[in-house]
Parts: sequence; structure tokens; C-alpha cells
Amino acid sequence: MQTEKLKPFYLFFITYMTQTGIVLFMLPNMIANYFGYNGWLMIIPISVFAMIQIGLIAGIYYFNKGSSIFQTIETSFSKVNIIAKPLYLCLSIFWSVFSITVAKQYVHVMKFLYFPQTNIQWFLLLTLILTYYLVTSGIVTIAHVSTLFFFLSAPIILLLIYFVPDFSFLRFSTFVFNEHNDFYGGMIEVYTAFLGFEVTLFLFPYIKKEKKIFKYVFLGHLYTTLLYLSLTIFCYGFNSFQQLNYQVYPVINLLQYIEFDFIERLDSAFFILFYLKLIITITMYIWISLVTFKRVVMWSAQRSAFVLLVVGYLVTLPFVTKNELTSLLSLLAKVQILISIFLPLLVLTIIFLKRRRKHV
Repeated sequence: MQTEKLKPFYLFFITYMTQTGIVLFMLPNMIANYFGYNGWLMIIPISVFAMIQIGLIAGIYYFNKGSSIFQTIETSFSKVNIIAKPLYLCLSIFWSVFSITVAKQYVHVMKFLYFPQTNIQWFLLLTLILTYYLVTSGIVTIAHVSTLFFFLSAPIILLLIYFVPDFSFLRFSTFVFNEHNDFYGGMIEVYTAFLGFEVTLFLFPYIKKEKKIFKYVFLGHLYTTLLYLSLTIFCYGFNSFQQLNYQVYPVINLLQYIEFDFIERLDSAFFILFYLKLIITITMYIWISLVTFKRVVMWSAQRSAFVLLVVGYLVTLPFVTKNELTSLLSLLAKVQILISIFLPLLVLTIIFLKRRRKHV
């Protein structure tokens, strides 16, 4: 069992690597469909809303002096454990199902775009074995691997320089949000691209206590925002608005234009490299599922992680086609949005009620 505590700067890598998921490839298409011309502007207010949520989590850390949120909940009122344990169980199963759905969707997209002969179940099994190894190795190992994967995948953003000669501001139009469709529904869908910051809520007992540690979470989130903005602006400046509406994976389409003498199909290499980022997203959600599950049962981490992965796999087993998985993931992501909003609010309410009771 690891007793070493995380240095705060690891929060930057964990936040960024957990946030960016498979939705990255679809984001410019989603934004064009939902927000119309110059829809990329909407990334900014949606990102600001996520920053407010991070601010709430930072508030919990400082008000609670870095204590575990589980201790805060369980020591609040005498009868709270009656509802806390079933709630923990539901949340841990939900995060297990959510993370495995993300993994299955990635595998389906990879099969659809590049490797039609790939056996989905075998590839998924490999993903789950890697996830099991990381989760049972502890959060410090996960943080180290996140950092390594970040430096392996981060230089890819420099490929955008390749498109500068063909980039044109004339494709942006002077209209703002014209031809938008379901504006508020789009805000919810795009917000799912920023999910992942909420895992920091469970990291409090594992971080070295220093001042302003949450600046690393904000920096990680700002880096994600910069990545989304850059990719979407380049997609708007490289394609016509009609093309963006038509392309399901505009980022992949963009990468397909890159040609080098020493490598063919750079987009497929990028997609495989993206697998490293996906592993961290899945691992972090399974990890918070594990720490929540262990508040209910006293099993070892190995046994608990195995059970959670098996449960998540079995629950997602009936969802086979790409459309079924997309619908399931969209539903689960919306539930996760509610959790990311209301769980910090619940913990903050408990903290204020406890403080008020002390002063009565």
C-alpha cells in the first residue's frame, strides 16, 4: 500500500488527462451543429462554468483543511450513515459503468475508422487489465503514469502549425450563432467534454498540504480549454461551416490532410496515441469508484477493483452497436454532470451546517 503523498503539481496532469476524452474528436462538429457560425465562442462560457465548479471543490478543500469528503459526510449527523452506504454503493457502480462505457465507445470508433477486423472484446479486455494494474498500484503510480503519458501526447498539438498556410479567417463569417440548433442542449453536451475535474474531490487525503494547490487544477483545466479552442478554431478556419456540420469526426478529418514522406496515415498513429490519454480517464473514474466502494466493504483493493470492473463490464454487455453505446454514454455523462454539480454543493452544505452547530 502506498503511503507517499502526491506533490500538488501532479494535479495539473491528472486534471488535464482525465478531462480530455473521446469527445475531443467530435467537439468541432458538436459545436457547429448546436451553436452555428462562430460557435467556438461558446467554449469560453462553458469553460468558465466548469471553473466555478472547480472553485467550489477548492472551497471544500480549504474549509475542510484537506480532510476526506467521506469523513466530512459520515461525521456530520448520527443517522447519515444509513443513507451514505447505499449512496456510496450506487456511485461506485455508476462510475465503473461510466468508465467502461467510455472504453467500449473508443474501441468501437477505432474499429469503425481504422481496424475493422479488430476483436472488440479482446481489445477491451486488454484495456481493463491495464486499468486494473494502474488502479491497484495506487494514486501515486497513476499520477506518475499520467505525467509520462502527458509528455508523450502533448506535442501533437504542434501539428496544427501544418494547417496555418490553408487557414482562412474568411470561413468564419460575420454572423454569430446563426443556424444554431438546441442551444441549451448543446451547452450540456459540450460541458461533458470538461468532465474529469471532479475526481480531485476524492484526492484530498492523498495530496501534500501546501498553499494554493488548486492552482494546478485550474491550470490543467485552462490547458484543456486552450486545446479545445485551438482545435475548434482551426477546424472552423480550415473547413466550411457545411463541412463541419457533415463531418462526424472533424479532428480526424483534419489530421488526414497531413502528409509526411516517412509516415502514412498519421491520423491513425494519433488515434492510437490518444489511447494513452483514454487509459488515464478510465483509470481515474475506476479509482474514485474503488475508494468509494471501500467505504462500504472492507475488501482488499485488488478484490474490490476486480469486482467493480466485472460489474461494469457485465452491465454494459447488452450495449453492442456504436449508436447504442453513444446513447448510453450521453445519458451517463449527463448523470455525471449532475453528480459533479450537486456532490460539491452537498459537501459544502454539510460543512456549513457543522460549523453553524459548533457556534450555537
